[in-house]
Amino acid sequence: PDPKYQMITKGVVFCLRQKGDSTGNEKINPLQPYFLVYIRNDGEVRYTFAQPKQIFEMYRLLCAGEKKPYEELCNLFDQQTNNGTNMAHYNDLLQKAVNSLTRTYRKRAVSNLLSGRGGTLVKPQKQVSSVTDFELITWLVIQ
Repeated sequence: PDPKYQMITKGVVFCLRQKGDSTGNEKINPLQPYFLVYIRNDGEVRYTFAQPKQIFEMYRLLCAGEKKPYEELCNLFDQQTNNGTNMAHYNDLLQKAVNSLTRTYRKRAVSNLLSGRGGTLVKPQKQVSSVTDFELITWLVIQ
């Protein structure tokens, strides 16, 4: 395989948006209110919102210049999900991705707090902590 694709294996890139007022979170998440995460099919989170450059590079490698979906891959997705009626695998990956996002968020929030005199803690009601704090904007299934 081409070396530039070595970081990419089967999985999903999710783009989520934090619901509600998220003022102050931009110190923790540079893409606030959006969160990107790349999770592999085995459940391993490879990149979170803390690594947006890597996720955008994946998008560029896979999608730049493409004007329409790959029909063959769309048909495969439809087969695997019974035309979208059995999304259990993707729901599971989404839950694991959000769990990882919230862990990473907490770590970055604590690091921000301990970063010196200017460190602040985001108000609890503005922090992310569960899947209900997000809405799914889009996703890219990688086969």
